[in-house]
Amino acid sequence: MSAARSAAIPIPVREPQLVRSGRNSGARAAVLFLYVLILGGISIHLYRKPIYDVDAIQYMGNALLMEETDIVRVHQRVYGDVQRAVPKRERENLLGQEPGAPASQNESRQGRAASAYRYAEFLPLFAIRPLYNQTLWLVSKTGIGLVKSGFLISASSYFLLGVLVLLWLSNYLKPMFAAAVSVLLMMSPPLASMGRDPTPDALATLIAFGALYLIFEKQKFTPGIALLLASIFFRTDFVVLAGPTILACWWQKRIDIFKAGVLSLVAVGSVLCINHFAGDYGIKMLYYRAFIGAPVAPAEIVAQFSFRDYLSAFRTGITLIANSFFLPFLLLGAIGAISRQMRVLFAVAVAYAGLHFLILPSWEERYYAVFYLSMGICAGVAAGAIERSETARCYDSGNSSGSMKAV
Repeated sequence: MSAARSAAIPIPVREPQLVRSGRNSGARAAVLFLYVLILGGISIHLYRKPIYDVDAIQYMGNALLMEETDIVRVHQRVYGDVQRAVPKRERENLLGQEPGAPASQNESRQGRAASAYRYAEFLPLFAIRPLYNQTLWLVSKTGIGLVKSGFLISASSYFLLGVLVLLWLSNYLKPMFAAAVSVLLMMSPPLASMGRDPTPDALATLIAFGALYLIFEKQKFTPGIALLLASIFFRTDFVVLAGPTILACWWQKRIDIFKAGVLSLVAVGSVLCINHFAGDYGIKMLYYRAFIGAPVAPAEIVAQFSFRDYLSAFRTGITLIANSFFLPFLLLGAIGAISRQMRVLFAVAVAYAGLHFLILPSWEERYYAVFYLSMGICAGVAAGAIERSETARCYDSGNSSGSMKAV
């Protein structure tokens, strides 16, 4: 038997497709080109079919404050651009002229449209996104106008998010499978609607999700945490993403307790500084606007919001969660958490969603895009692990068969 083994001629066995490198560069390039083409087409469609969000009007005003201090002039320029760039039906809604809309909503919007000083009272509520306001101003300097600048930022951020998703999944899935999963994830309603909305959500999500990619996938803590802290200046509620992320890095022994504490203080201090210098009216005004109604003159009222009001909003939010995409995505993420390397990302994303809802129980899908993206990544990685396991099993079976034939 020993002589037979030494004289045996090995039979070549086909390597698993995932092991081979450099042999499918042409196919990979074709898949990447097709994916970019599809994602680009979707992004252009979202740019052309936007959501006309009234919040964008206040962001436009804050953007103009970068170069104009006369509030009357700012008001004229903002509403002049609305008159030019927004279709009639959507414009009536933004100006408080929509039949059937809540009376308080129409009254508030009419007051802002009619009076520059009433409009100015709303600007501090949206000045808490300083880097987004500056980005909006910079893009508007290209000459496309403030309204279209907001649409361009959101659609472009959506496109780059799709590229980032593909890069992440390509580390675990075959090119075609990674592209298919990425397209399905990016076409899901919570993410597609974000690409249509001219608010900071798409750009802030791109930055925050890019930070998670650097920290947990590329294991680059310093640039990742810097990017995550920067995301707070695009949307301050990402402070509740920074907390679980820093805690997870401490748990993984990537930083010590002192550094974790310092970074947490920087995150919280950033929010406090932003709110202070923006002139924000406080958390009660946030709750009032989210759950009671649009104020006519926010600087002239003392917002009242009791614990009973919070409990009522919390119950309503739970109902909205049950009817949203949250539970299906949570299930996908939980399945993906079977893979050990995705458990930390899953825990961070779930903690972010839970803390965000606990602090502000207003269920709007755009606030939870990082959660949806993370759950999609977890599910995709789990699928890749199953595929690799099956491939490895077939490979071992082939090797065993080849050895038997050689003998």
